[in-house]
Amino acid sequence: MARARKHYSRYFIVRGDQTFWKGDPAEKGSQFRQFLITSNEFFSTTGTFQVYGLEGIGNGIRNGKFAISDDEPRILFDQDFDGLEAAGKKFVELVKQTEADGFTPISLWDIVEFERKLQGAQ
Repeated sequence: MARARKHYSRYFIVRGDQTFWKGDPAEKGSQFRQFLITSNEFFSTTGTFQVYGLEGIGNGIRNGKFAISDDEPRILFDQDFDGLEAAGKKFVELVKQTEADGFTPISLWDIVEFERKLQGAQ
């Protein structure tokens, strides 16, 4: 049986990155989504820009560490755009839809709280 393709960025420069969780990342079964804009254009807004999104399920904290899922994240979206403006519009559209689906963006405070839970689990 053919296995789903693993996802990767086709370009090395990240021009946009937003991660969301539905539920507590420290708990098994929480869903996450991540959207990125990548390109090989460092200073320019013209050229090819990739927008892609992944979705997966977290395994919470195990043995004092963030436990990754045994399953590969699912590809929600993957497309190249001509120019940063077009890529940015799609990125914003995907982010708004994700928020409408009940996901919340990760904040600095969320990261601090997660680190506290990691230390407490050790």
